[in-house]
Amino acid sequence: ASIAENYRLGPGDRLVLILTGDVEAAHELPVTREGFIVIPQVGQIHVANLTLGDLENLLFARLGRVYSGVRRGAGATTRFSINVARLRTIQVFVLGDVDNPGSYNISGAGTAISALYAAGGPTAQGSLRSVLVRRGNSLASTLDLYDYLLRGDASRDVRLESGDIVFVPPRGLRARIIGEVVRPATYELKSGETLADLI
Repeated sequence: ASIAENYRLGPGDRLVLILTGDVEAAHELPVTREGFIVIPQVGQIHVANLTLGDLENLLFARLGRVYSGVRRGAGATTRFSINVARLRTIQVFVLGDVDNPGSYNISGAGTAISALYAAGGPTAQGSLRSVLVRRGNSLASTLDLYDYLLRGDASRDVRLESGDIVFVPPRGLRARIIGEVVRPATYELKSGETLADLI
């Protein structure tokens, strides 16, 4: 499975480096607890917090010192590809008004929405409009699931880190709308929303 371009590598991820051309080799490279990979003949490279794109740029330089055929563009006689073979798992907590509150191990690429899925989603009493993501002692993000559920917009969904807490508070005011509207239903309203917002 492809991972998002903005996924940042970290301890527990496992990478695969494949070299083809003048040099034929494949290396499985675990990211160490300190955030390094060790490539035979090349040495150790610090990869923690790099994206795959960042790492690819770094590898052109580092591999090019050892293998003269590695270079950008058409003149290359040794090519390489770097991919994530396995993602690390992280532990997060999903608490509040959800079906199965508790601790969950999810993929290192997991987000607040995927953690909510793991916990069975908000209960009937849980808010869909203000899901909180707490990181340490601060609020990392507030998620309005209506963006995702009604418009398929997951741009505000946040990538989680180990130890994060996803908290679903009790739902806010609700209003029912029926008649000549596309989706007649009962909706949760945010503070300050009007009849026009509901419609």
